Amino acid sequence: MDSVEERIAVLLIDDQPIISEAIRRMVADQDDIGFFYCSDPTEAFDIAQQCQPTVILQDLVMPQIDSLLLVKFLRSHDSFTCHIPLIVLSSKEDPIIKAKAFELGANDYLVKLPDQREIIARIRYHSKAYLNFLKRQEAEQLFKAEIMRQAAYIEQVGKVTTAASEVEQDNFQPDGLMEVAQRSDELGQLARVFSQMVKTVKSREKELTEANQKLEELLTAFGRFVPHEYLRFLRKKSITELQLGDHVSKVMAVMFSDIRSFTTLSESMTAKENFSFINTYLQLVTPRIHVHHGLIVKFLGDGIMAVFPETANDALVAGVDVFKEEKEWNQERRKEGEKPIEIGIGLHVGHIMLGMVGEQNRMQGDAFSDSINLTARLEGLTKFYGVSLLISEEVFNHATNADEFQLRFLDRAIVKGRNEAIAVYEVLDAADDTMRELKLKTQPDFEQGLSLYQQKDQLEAARACFEKVIAVNPTDKTALLYLDRIAQLLLKGVPEDWSGVWSFTEK
Repeated sequence: MDSVEERIAVLLIDDQPIISEAIRRMVADQDDIGFFYCSDPTEAFDIAQQCQPTVILQDLVMPQIDSLLLVKFLRSHDSFTCHIPLIVLSSKEDPIIKAKAFELGANDYLVKLPDQREIIARIRYHSKAYLNFLKRQEAEQLFKAEIMRQAAYIEQVGKVTTAASEVEQDNFQPDGLMEVAQRSDELGQLARVFSQMVKTVKSREKELTEANQKLEELLTAFGRFVPHEYLRFLRKKSITELQLGDHVSKVMAVMFSDIRSFTTLSESMTAKENFSFINTYLQLVTPRIHVHHGLIVKFLGDGIMAVFPETANDALVAGVDVFKEEKEWNQERRKEGEKPIEIGIGLHVGHIMLGMVGEQNRMQGDAFSDSINLTARLEGLTKFYGVSLLISEEVFNHATNADEFQLRFLDRAIVKGRNEAIAVYEVLDAADDTMRELKLKTQPDFEQGLSLYQQKDQLEAARACFEKVIAVNPTDKTALLYLDRIAQLLLKGVPEDWSGVWSFTEK
């Protein structure tokens, strides 16, 4: 794998050549800074693909496209530019536009044209953060490669230990063959060879004992990467029994969790601080999953994918418990002057295949199915609806303890990659106390609004209900979402085949 190059490349997206020329001159005497220019925002992704920038400068006023929409596209999770630092340029200091730009993922905001020293300093600062991010990714890949190398070593040591155990027999004493070994014929030669073999085995016994101790240590260490729960789930006694393709297939509950805006948070930390932060977070929340019979399939950077083989009840309780742990940790972070974190969790129930994937020299546990993809989409929708814990109707139907929780039906939606609508619910128990109380207080108006929304000729009445919700709880993002939908329907007209189902075109 090639190491990350210490280079700086600036891509300017601006329809005014005069601005391009001004910035080009500002960085012209900086030998380590390359400058690239895109005058047409519709070509921005192609040019970015070619020049691989370490920072992007984007003008907020361009005729071809809504520039805030371009910010959103550049920050889209399925775009290769989603992690590249983005500095937006504006002709004036507008707090509203600035706030919206930051909300959409911009890293910085400058009123053009800035002082030469300032823009060079910001270019270097953001480029350094991005290059450090790439180095962290590289380090993670090297770390994974080292894990698999150790796994291959464990397998080879296990084969040697097994072969040595077959050679070592009973309590044979070499002195018993001394007389026979004095013969000069083939029988004597056989005795001498056999006696020497036994002596060699005895001399190696201590070495083998130490090797076995080392093997146990390595097996214990390897268990941190292939959890023992995997072995039990796949009905294997030892890691050495695991084979590529070993799997089980059954209906399970699936959990996806993710820290919101972690990329922005990580940019303010060193690599060491990032690892410490992630490990502290995972050590806090994963026990909440394990205690409810959950199996961690894999860590996804700041995210977690887990399955609950026994019941959907386990997944629902575990999801709420994770937020209890988050709340306690945030209290500690506030005391230490650190910013609290926010996480999103999606839960679904479906048919899952869980097993070992990879190739002969490198294997890992993983899970596959359309239900896995849907759960990931649900986690992503927590940001769209402005909720913490989102569950599908399958969880609602499978969980016998659902009536023990405060649930709020949100929507019937078709997520990207699927053709059928799915009902989604918010678990209010996962929300902070203030937000939960406000949503419970407005739930009658919210539910009435949903009911009226499903009727094509009752949109005005539905809007009135959601406006009542917003009057009490202005931060209810789902209610605001419905008000926006209703406004669009009233403006453009309700389609004849409209069913109230919303289709998502993004992940």
